[in-house]
Amino acid sequence: MKLPPCPHCGLLALELEGQFAKLDSLYIHNGSPPPETSGWWHASCLAASDVGAVWYEARLRNFCTVRHYQSVAEYPHWTVLREPNRGKLLALGRSGELLNLSRGSRKSARAAEGGWLYPKIEEMFHLELDDMDLVQAIQAGLLTTGGYPLLAVLKGMGIADRMVHPEALEQGAFRLDKELQHDWDKRFVSARAEYSVFVPVELAVHVGEFIR
Repeated sequence: MKLPPCPHCGLLALELEGQFAKLDSLYIHNGSPPPETSGWWHASCLAASDVGAVWYEARLRNFCTVRHYQSVAEYPHWTVLREPNRGKLLALGRSGELLNLSRGSRKSARAAEGGWLYPKIEEMFHLELDDMDLVQAIQAGLLTTGGYPLLAVLKGMGIADRMVHPEALEQGAFRLDKELQHDWDKRFVSARAEYSVFVPVELAVHVGEFIR
């Protein structure tokens, strides 16, 4: 599947956790939020837009009244919610973000200004682009060194300046998985993705919390 364009800037939205937001039309009620604002947004574009707060209210309503999530904590920019059955936690940002807090303990994280960087591994990351030169450069890097820097991918796509907390991606890379190599073609590459997700300091206390 080809990457979707961000409704705000029109550039492709790479699905890296913490760097994009999927605003699904299922949250729309009586025409709000505006249907034309649904889609896959860069987190930075959403924060700069005037629709983030509307989507925050829509998602909060859905999670609490439809899915029966419970409010755990309120912060100036975030609302922390607990899933009713398994106790998983997520945070809704008032600019429209959604952040999963059910991840490893802080022992696995690195300190960063204003928060913590938690490692993220996606065993199968599929990337389909019309830019054959970029795809083939990624493939060549994977085959020669076993990896390709994630920031180089973002720069090649022209979206590096759309990233929030770029320090979370500085050590990120695609890693060769020979089991995925058979799917490659001129416009498509699959690999293991390694990067980090930024968690603000006020939310870090909730990471790893579950109902026992």
